[in-house]
Amino acid sequence: MLYDDFSQFFLSLLIWWGFLLVFQRLYYRYPQKNTWKKDIVLTLIQSLIVLCILLPILSFLLK
Repeated sequence: MLYDDFSQFFLSLLIWWGFLLVFQRLYYRYPQKNTWKKDIVLTLIQSLIVLCILLPILSFLLK
């Protein structure tokens, strides 16, 4: 298993979410302005995809 407990998964989720949110807000700032609500939801979905799909596949391939 990739994560030992829920707190480790939750901490990883918060780190990825913050990282992706910063880049989402910086990259898509101009010429159009996205709302905070849209960016928060979008980066949450991206973080869950990274943690639940991509990282387990990557860890399986690198074993």
